[in-house]
Amino acid sequence: MDKEKLDKEKLDKEKIDKEDIDKEIKKITSDSSGISASEANEKLARKYTEDAKKVKKKNKNTVYNILIVIFAAIFLFSAGYLGLYYYKSYKSEKNFDKLRDLIEEPDFDENNIPEDLPEDVIVEKTDENDQPLEKPRLFVYIDGKKVQYKYKELYSKNHDFIGWLKIDGTKINYPVMLTPDDEEYYIHRDYNKDWNDSGTPFVDTDSNVVKPSDNVIIYGHHMKSKTMFYDLGYYEEEDFYKKHKYIEFNTIYGDHKYEVIAAFKTKIKDKDDTSFKYYTFFNAADKEEFDYFVENIKDLTTYEIPTTAEYGDKLLTLSTCYSHTENGRFVVVAKRIE
Repeated sequence: MDKEKLDKEKLDKEKIDKEDIDKEIKKITSDSSGISASEANEKLARKYTEDAKKVKKKNKNTVYNILIVIFAAIFLFSAGYLGLYYYKSYKSEKNFDKLRDLIEEPDFDENNIPEDLPEDVIVEKTDENDQPLEKPRLFVYIDGKKVQYKYKELYSKNHDFIGWLKIDGTKINYPVMLTPDDEEYYIHRDYNKDWNDSGTPFVDTDSNVVKPSDNVIIYGHHMKSKTMFYDLGYYEEEDFYKKHKYIEFNTIYGDHKYEVIAAFKTKIKDKDDTSFKYYTFFNAADKEEFDYFVENIKDLTTYEIPTTAEYGDKLLTLSTCYSHTENGRFVVVAKRIE
């Protein structure tokens, strides 16, 4: 029944169109008395040409309108996406600000240690090498773990916390996490273990922070909002390096200062690629292997950095994604000086 109805509607439309054409021909013919048949045909052809142009223009305008709607929708979607991206980044930084406020730096030296410290606080005046400390270190046991007192709130909040990374004069001022059973657990999680695009800097699980390996690698995102490890890319310029030579990585076990010895662009390579890979070095079997690592990172650095490292030094490597090539990375390597 529906097919018969459609066929009837089609025939009716064709009949109407034919009637319209007949009317138009009759009108032009009646207006063309006294002119030849060829002139009448020419007039009729001109009429239909003008009508066709009007239809074409109307269709063209319709296409333009559709394209405008599509582009407007794309623009609004992109603007909304970027707005949401930057809002999330802003919110993430605010949460990191709250974590920074939980750090309790001691404001005394070995000559004026307060007498009203909690009974469970352990005071250490020398480092692991029995060298005197400028400021005594305070420790406390939390769930059987000996932790620097200044980080007691942070560690109590999340036992995956391993230390705090900071480079003065940059936005790099973040907690660092360590999850031995799942290295990239915090790649898209915040300190509270909730999903977050920015993630939280984390240690490569082949590194050893407790009994420091020759090299400790920390990964962090290169965010478009210029947060997290974005500022590492500025080390591509020598002037920036000269103003930001030092890095602090203070762990739950102790505080340490590092000096930059290399900064370079590179990439994650195929497994069967035998060329130098910075991300596979953690402990040197001997001096030759250590020197090989240092020589390669020096060669990759595009400007001269006088400070170098020798076998026995402890290194800190910061790594972030970089867009200069597929699977690109920007890397900063520093050696411990304190």
